[in-house]
Amino acid sequence: MKQERSMSVGRGVVVAVSLLGCGGGAELESINALDSVGQEIVGGIEARPGSHPWIVSLQSHGSHFCGGSIIRTGPSNESHLVLTAAHCIADASSGLTVVAGAHDLTRPMAGQVRVPVKLTVPHPAYDPDTTMNDVAVLVLESPIQFNPSIAGGCGQSPNMRPNLAPQLTPGATPVPVCLPTPGEQVPDNVMTTVAGWGLTREGGYEASSILRQVGVPTVSSRQLASMYAPHGIRINPQAMLGAGYAQGGKDACQADSGGPLVVMGAQGYTLQGITSFGIGCARPGLPGVYARVSNYIPWILQQIQLHPLH
Repeated sequence: MKQERSMSVGRGVVVAVSLLGCGGGAELESINALDSVGQEIVGGIEARPGSHPWIVSLQSHGSHFCGGSIIRTGPSNESHLVLTAAHCIADASSGLTVVAGAHDLTRPMAGQVRVPVKLTVPHPAYDPDTTMNDVAVLVLESPIQFNPSIAGGCGQSPNMRPNLAPQLTPGATPVPVCLPTPGEQVPDNVMTTVAGWGLTREGGYEASSILRQVGVPTVSSRQLASMYAPHGIRINPQAMLGAGYAQGGKDACQADSGGPLVVMGAQGYTLQGITSFGIGCARPGLPGVYARVSNYIPWILQQIQLHPLH
């Protein structure tokens, strides 16, 4: 069964489709994680505090249900726009907030901020039946301040290597993630990192209060399409990106939806995917599916122009 990897807004139940994404990957896991203590995401590890400074927790009336990523909207060191999955906000109404700078959602860190969502903007061509164009922009009521030491940069993390960034400490203010160029293609078998506060196993009921991450390699579009075709799911290679292991075991899961899949680039970590859907979590032969961000850069830039900061 196709599963959206989010919790239904305000009800705390897992919806039918697992729109979350998958992850795995030994190299980034060992470098970027705090310890391989416990299970995060699925088959992952606890992220180092502050090592994903662009990630936010999307919450409904104080309860986490999806993730998102802060993007830069101009030269100033602040932003009021967050990228997430359209399915995350399909049934959302009031009471939405984002929490930035968090690690343990039950223990606020210095520099952690909570900002109400002013407006939700799903992609106009989002189709919940096919999960096509599973991208949305959140317009916040007030901007999130960035760490001033990044000086207009993006995608910089203190604990992920190679380290091209200044030393940010846990609790430091957020950093925006870099965006890919329009139409940019990620090569096959490139290691990516996925993070979130989602379920740690398929069929679980409790989302993790601790930010977790997992590394997963990208999968060719042809291979992804062949894996999902027997389940009646059509993969659009322009709009969707697959990442995971043939043997399964590592993946995103419910409540990781909308969160980032990043790849290290020349300027910093680049948001190549938004956690979208999968069949179950970490099943063999069924890698996670992510909205391919490079396909939506023109639309994202249009939203930046339509919703100026000031």
